[in-house]
Amino acid sequence: MKQRDLQPEVMDDPSLPVHDHLLALKGLARLNRASGIESSMFRMIRQFLHDRPDRRLRVLDVASGSGDVPIAWARRARREGWRIDLTLVDNRQTACEEQQRLAALADLSVKSIQQDCLTGSLPNGFDLVTCSLFFHHLTNPQVFQLLQSMQAATSGGLLLCDLERNRLNLELVRIASRCLTRSPVVHHDAVTSVRAAFTVKEFQPIASSALSRPFRIKRVFPCRFVLLTTEATSKSPVPAIA
Repeated sequence: MKQRDLQPEVMDDPSLPVHDHLLALKGLARLNRASGIESSMFRMIRQFLHDRPDRRLRVLDVASGSGDVPIAWARRARREGWRIDLTLVDNRQTACEEQQRLAALADLSVKSIQQDCLTGSLPNGFDLVTCSLFFHHLTNPQVFQLLQSMQAATSGGLLLCDLERNRLNLELVRIASRCLTRSPVVHHDAVTSVRAAFTVKEFQPIASSALSRPFRIKRVFPCRFVLLTTEATSKSPVPAIA
């Protein structure tokens, strides 16, 4: 797996039936819960609370899918006595409707925006912009473009997470997708996603050229890496963590 193999994923097909799309979104949410990525990212989000007397963060999540991960953050924040105001962006109506269903179940008020995050500018004025499991869908120039758009949408930080490409991760994702969901879309797309994913060494220079803020990248078990900008404003990024 020396090179990325960027192939179309079934869930990106606009003609995918709604029932199959919803089943796939639920399958991905199950994989997210099993991975523990929501907890890993939430621990990083907490650092943006310092110096905020109102204990409130305005968060924009890009390419949100069902919004299961950011909605879980908002629920956890509420239990801890602070607040995350969520705006979720996705280009599919089915995903936006599922976001609102999950938000209602959690008794949360969430804003959903149906928009292609690669077309036009993102809404701005946020304390933190996040994105999970989307960059592997993109070409290098599209990654550069989206990172710059995300940076322009916030005066605060960026937090993104994606799969890392290697043979071990491919097998782990293949097994987990078969064990945790009955969605044939997820069975196909999970493996396709890892084959299309970046390695940390591939992603780091693209981020360095796109972002004017320092950042760090670290691997998070299982199968993922996370990029987090730091509070400094220097243009020299913190080197990636191998």
